[in-house]
Amino acid sequence: MNPTPRRTAVPPPDLSVLPAVDWPRQETPGFPLRAAHSGVHLGADRVGRPVTLPGAGPRGTRIGVLGESLFGRLLACRLVAVGARVTAATRVPDQWTLLEAACGDRLAVTGDAGGWPDTPGEPPDAGDGPQALVTDLRRPPATAAADGPWTTVVHVTRRPPARSGHWQRLDAVLVLDAGYADAVTPVLGEGAGRLAGGLAQGEIALFGPGGADVLCLDIAPAETSLLTPG
Repeated sequence: MNPTPRRTAVPPPDLSVLPAVDWPRQETPGFPLRAAHSGVHLGADRVGRPVTLPGAGPRGTRIGVLGESLFGRLLACRLVAVGARVTAATRVPDQWTLLEAACGDRLAVTGDAGGWPDTPGEPPDAGDGPQALVTDLRRPPATAAADGPWTTVVHVTRRPPARSGHWQRLDAVLVLDAGYADAVTPVLGEGAGRLAGGLAQGEIALFGPGGADVLCLDIAPAETSLLTPG
């Protein structure tokens, strides 16, 4: 009868004497990650492509709008729809009554933007979510109002205020018709003024980091009824 062979214990390797190896960097095809096309939907450009306004993202966003206060209500409505808690600082609070009732506690209407925001902006699935300020007051928003993450600040005016820090650090500018060509020229230059001056009836211009878009707004009948009380 053969005896059972005895097993010899193998000592663990000495990690201090293992040779160092430089692994080669290889470009491997796979699934690249790219920034998602997100934001607030506005409409379609002249060839039918959707156009989106940046907003409610992980960094602060400053937006300037040259036009009437009605557009501020449209943006507020759509910012609420993408998960933001919106504060409207307005000269015409009576024009916001229907929208305020429809949005509940996601929209607060006030006559003063001082002290905003009450809480810092957070991702859509945390706390109060993103914070947005939409103002049509003559006094521009504070320069630092949009410095925090998940924070969007929109100023709607017919003419940009002189020496406004907000208007000097914009991420996007909207021009609502050709009549504001002279107002956008001091902000973005003569090229922007010429493009705005060539807008057809019903077209608006969006100037952003990716260039300029000319588009027509998509507005649902339900939005129209909320934005124009009476």
